[in-house]
Amino acid sequence: MRRVTGAVGLVTLVLAVTARAQAPTPAPPPEMKQWDLWVGDWAIVGTAKDAPSEPEYHVEWHAQGRSILGGFFVEVSSTWKGQGAEQTFLEILSYDPVRNLHAISGFANDGTTWVGTAAFSDRTSKDTGTDTSPDGKTTRWRNTWTVSPDGMSISGKEEREQDGTWWTTFTVRGTRSPAGANRQ
Repeated sequence: MRRVTGAVGLVTLVLAVTARAQAPTPAPPPEMKQWDLWVGDWAIVGTAKDAPSEPEYHVEWHAQGRSILGGFFVEVSSTWKGQGAEQTFLEILSYDPVRNLHAISGFANDGTTWVGTAAFSDRTSKDTGTDTSPDGKTTRWRNTWTVSPDGMSISGKEEREQDGTWWTTFTVRGTRSPAGANRQ
């Protein structure tokens, strides 16, 4: 009886593995294509400030985006240089078909994390979300990104809320390298 049970279990396992191997590979939802605006190598420059009352300073930002995990996600690795400091961060961009929204999850080398959502219209992306610093302080933000018709340049602005007032954190412009554009 044990041999029969073992044989039935083995046959069931083989059939399950075979059925799984023959199942079609799922495709990413078509909404993921909207995140392709970040796929490639971006050189971005502009001005930023760390608080409403502080002076602006020059920033250089390099972002490298790539499609990952079968196209279900986009990973963007970035380096931000300004005021003699350098910060690196990683974002994972996705689409949630259940909630019908584009999601942003971010992580910085100083322990800051963020979550947000994006809404796309024509060549514009409007992102909103919340940062959480390592000490637990949260800050609301909103970004507006506009991409050129050929997808090779971008302009963006971020605003943050402080004490109920919104102020501009950065204003930037960037270009995508031609080699990076081919990776879409």
